[in-house]
Amino acid sequence: LVEEIGAKLLEEVDPKTGGPVVTKVYPRDETYRNRGHLEIGPDLIVGYAKGTRCSSDSSLGGLSQEVFRDNLDDWPGSHLMDHETVPGILLTSRPLRKEAPTLKELAGALLAELGIEEFPRREGG
Repeated sequence: LVEEIGAKLLEEVDPKTGGPVVTKVYPRDETYRNRGHLEIGPDLIVGYAKGTRCSSDSSLGGLSQEVFRDNLDDWPGSHLMDHETVPGILLTSRPLRKEAPTLKELAGALLAELGIEEFPRREGG
């Protein structure tokens, strides 16, 4: 059932744009490694396409009549997107000492702000 729901979500098309509504579906068992998360995590994590998201009603457990509708509410932020298609941003009050053009470089850039430029290597790793 989880696979079927995931496949149907990926087939869904936004009637206004003709583009996909969902670009990725992440099954719990393939996403979480921690046993505690496996037991309490959602069956599917939905990666919404750029420009789409679930409604505020549904995030609070409510349902709306429409499948699609324009978002006219304030949108303070959301983690409901496909991280591979929707870029994130980092806001700082000053330039970073070390650039972080991708998420993979972010940890190193943040450590550089603390004066840590190199990481000691562990033996065997």
